[in-house]
Amino acid sequence: MNINSNNIRFIISLLFLLSNPSLLFAQNTLSLEEALNIALKNNELIQSAEFRVAYFRQLKKTSTDIGKFSATWMHGQYNSILQDNNLTFTQSIPFPTYISNQNKLGKAQAIGAEKNLMVVKNELAFQVKAAYYQLQYLKAFHLLLLSQDSLFEDFGRASSLRYKTGESNLLERATAESQLMDVKNQATLNLADIEIAKTHLQALLKYEESVSTADILEKRKLPQALDSVSFATNPQLNYLQHQTAISRQAKITERSRMLPDLTLGYFNQSLIGVQNINGQDQSFNAGNRFQGFQLGLSIPLWFAPQVARSKAAAFAELETKKNAEYFKTTLAGTFTQAQQELNKYLSSLNYYESSALKNANLILSQSKKSFKAGEIGYIEYLQSLKNAIAIKSSYLQLLNQYNQSVIKIEFLSGSL
Repeated sequence: MNINSNNIRFIISLLFLLSNPSLLFAQNTLSLEEALNIALKNNELIQSAEFRVAYFRQLKKTSTDIGKFSATWMHGQYNSILQDNNLTFTQSIPFPTYISNQNKLGKAQAIGAEKNLMVVKNELAFQVKAAYYQLQYLKAFHLLLLSQDSLFEDFGRASSLRYKTGESNLLERATAESQLMDVKNQATLNLADIEIAKTHLQALLKYEESVSTADILEKRKLPQALDSVSFATNPQLNYLQHQTAISRQAKITERSRMLPDLTLGYFNQSLIGVQNINGQDQSFNAGNRFQGFQLGLSIPLWFAPQVARSKAAAFAELETKKNAEYFKTTLAGTFTQAQQELNKYLSSLNYYESSALKNANLILSQSKKSFKAGEIGYIEYLQSLKNAIAIKSSYLQLLNQYNQSVIKIEFLSGSL
């Protein structure tokens, strides 16, 4: 009977489901894109960062605040024994340069909040992708364990039959049984790891029910050519560099506080009594109004506190600048290391995919035929099984490491 690789995969998948009945019911399988969308929608840190963006956008509108308008009513004997009244309007306005700088600071802070949102999204996407691919790896490893289980069951049946017919001893039978139990134990442990990984992914997604991956384990592609990927677009780096720009604008704004405030005023009053107008006395009552305007400057007499605030803002700028420079240096080293790791894993994957996996399949098929034909003993057969399975297990582990390395580079470059 000729069974191709697709049929084998189907049989193994079916065995996997039959060995885990809970997977047949109430299973929410999600693609990576669906998982990312759910996480970005439900995560509280994302929502918090979005509220922070809204906060600074609203706060930016306060940059043109010119203070409260003042209206003063005065009534009494301020001009003569008669009862006069006076209505005065005044408005103190910060110097236009300060208003302009305050507006620029508000814009910079709003942009900073948006960059912080990208930092949070990038971190969450990294965690979700890493957890998703880890779960994929564990499921693929479980399929491999099931295939081992099938191989060692065949080996156990053959050993039992050989023992009954006197072709082998008790040691061969015991060895076969112990290998089979060891594989079953690994499968049990792996199932527990799968459930743990599902719980972790579910927590990241804030999902009410258990989730699983809809895709099979494959090599993840880089978003673009590796040599064109750069850490310059890292959201955390952009955020820290922008914090320096915010601190610089805050320093400029603090310095402009030392500029004088402008005071504008208007008054309207009565001057009841006799007034000499062009050499002639004229009588005025409360209905006759006199008016005028005021223009003034408010200058601080004690500059020391504001000078100290300006110097403090300058130190804050230096602090954020050094933080950004340190992070950039560290990020450059981390990015280079990630690229080197990726190249290392890619080179090994090419070896496995070009020859090692083919040899493993050849070893399995030929050793099984030779053992049944009595051409090799159980020790050679068992060693051949272990070698072939070890190659496949190493390949899966290497593939997971490669995928995790790609995800890390995406995280460092800010590719969601």
